[in-house]
Amino acid sequence: MNIAIEEESNAYILRLSGELDASTCLDLDQEIQLALGKPIEQLWIDFEALSYISSAGLGVLISHMGTLEDRNIPLVLYGMSEHVRNVFELLGLHLIMCIVPSKKDAILQEK
Repeated sequence: MNIAIEEESNAYILRLSGELDASTCLDLDQEIQLALGKPIEQLWIDFEALSYISSAGLGVLISHMGTLEDRNIPLVLYGMSEHVRNVFELLGLHLIMCIVPSKKDAILQEK
């Protein structure tokens, strides 16, 4: 898995590509921790080029939700393939996480 970082005026974006599984989830965990060390207003994660997510990858996202909430930093996930979105929906995570179709929709979330 690769993670590209993009910073916009009020959003810190992690662009994921490849597969997020037990062997790569620590990379995402580290990048989220680095983001939380910065003065960010929002954390967006771009799933457009992510082909697979395992329970370990989901666990990393869930593990940071409390910290993000405590710091009032919205987490917005976008660009999921149907397969990846189905994993979130199957587990009911779409009910507790902000998941939108595209970056454009993520921008609309902040207004």
